[in-house]
Amino acid sequence: MFEFLTDSVFFWGIVALIVASFGVFIDRMLRLRKIAIDPQDFLQGIFNVLDKGQTAEALAICDETPGPLAALVAEAVVHAESDEAHLREVLAATAHAELSRLERRAMLLSLFAQILPLLGLIGTLFGGFLAVSAIDAHAPLIRPGLTVEAISSALGTSLAGLIGATFCYVAHHILVLRTDALCLDMDMGMALMLEYLARNEGLPTQSAGESAEA
Repeated sequence: MFEFLTDSVFFWGIVALIVASFGVFIDRMLRLRKIAIDPQDFLQGIFNVLDKGQTAEALAICDETPGPLAALVAEAVVHAESDEAHLREVLAATAHAELSRLERRAMLLSLFAQILPLLGLIGTLFGGFLAVSAIDAHAPLIRPGLTVEAISSALGTSLAGLIGATFCYVAHHILVLRTDALCLDMDMGMALMLEYLARNEGLPTQSAGESAEA
């Protein structure tokens, strides 16, 4: 029954894409989990450090913290003395770059989800052609079950393609939801950072921080 499947380039191509998509999904999930931080705690820690005028320490914390929010805050600190319009442009460019990094490789799942059913269909049509040829070769003495066996083998690639595509669709949707959550954190971080800089008219100086403690 699976004689055609074991010899089909299409079937093993589908298997290879499914394995690759699983690897991409695991890699992206581990990456998203690694960079997931509590935005409220992180920003509050940064604000506490900046209130003391310790800009270098705030940048060091951002460098040691993985994720797009830390990169966004670091850019805000570096360009804190710029006018608001320029600062917003810098932060928007940084957010776009970080979003591109988040979506890198994840788009492969969307591509695989579109390719897999097509490979399955092509494999089925090719298998159907071979099945008809095999039936014609055995005519008129066609043994019982040959037709069912040939058709079942031909349909196997479509089944494999649809199963793989379903996994890719679900996996891509999960990654999109996780990425959207990080985008919301970036939006909140940008808004809070701009509010902090506007409230303090820039970054507090070291002397200001020390006098505040005194």
